[in-house]
Amino acid sequence: MAFKVKLKRWLITILIVIITVPIMFGIGYKFTQSLAGHQTQLLSNKMETVQEIAAPNIQISDQALDDSSFWGGKVVSHQYKEIDGYHIPWSTIVGQYNWSFNSIPTTSLIDTTPTAAYTRLTQQKIPLFYNNNVAKPNVKKAFELPAVAKMTGYVAEVAITFKKPLTYQQIQARLPHNLRAAWYWIGVSGKADPTFEQNNFLGIQSGLPAGKLSSLDYRYFQKSLKKVSASTLHSYNNFSLSGYAHKYAKQHPTLKQAKFAGVIVTGKSENFKALRNRSWITESSVGATIKRVPYIKPTY
Repeated sequence: MAFKVKLKRWLITILIVIITVPIMFGIGYKFTQSLAGHQTQLLSNKMETVQEIAAPNIQISDQALDDSSFWGGKVVSHQYKEIDGYHIPWSTIVGQYNWSFNSIPTTSLIDTTPTAAYTRLTQQKIPLFYNNNVAKPNVKKAFELPAVAKMTGYVAEVAITFKKPLTYQQIQARLPHNLRAAWYWIGVSGKADPTFEQNNFLGIQSGLPAGKLSSLDYRYFQKSLKKVSASTLHSYNNFSLSGYAHKYAKQHPTLKQAKFAGVIVTGKSENFKALRNRSWITESSVGATIKRVPYIKPTY
């Protein structure tokens, strides 16, 4: 009799295990995937914020999940440069996530020499900005406008550092009509050296024809600066990008009040002659260039 009771209990226990284990596994799987989905969304938002405020003349062609598994995966964003109607391949950004964490790896994707910086994946030259308060930056100051102006049959981008910060209207008044202000740099503070920043310059992309900005564009940019976290934008050589972003957003709430320390200008190489020997320009660093072809018409 006792044996039958024990056997019955064993059978009930086994039956309960058979029923509950798959249910618990299903609940656990759903829960972990919910956590992973949340981290994926946080990572995507983080990557979009970087694209909005720290992608100097860099566009994205897509952003998608890759190498996903039960434990986590990656979010991959393919990038390119748009220079006067020409698309030039740029580095790919890869973010990682799991159930409880997400990050954009800080491993350098930049190769630096004493006189220039290049993307590691595509080896395209990076247009650099400079701080006029730093006499000897990590990458030597460049004065490359005369050289690019001598090139014929190319389109180019050039990062121009101003002698002193300028308003949006002042920049528009100074640039020739056949060049486009593609991206506006908000600068750095103190004696921070921008050439240490691994191309993580802070600024706003021009989303309108002829390099224009709207008040709505700037308002969205300013809100993105205010909310960016230290985990999204890192510090370089003791200069906090997120801290500076918050400070700038507070001090410059509108486009009319905003001041910019530089600009990335794009256009036909020959048209850069108009910017040579301008007293309001201190440094000029050429970025990506490409030979023009008959079947792609430049925008300007």
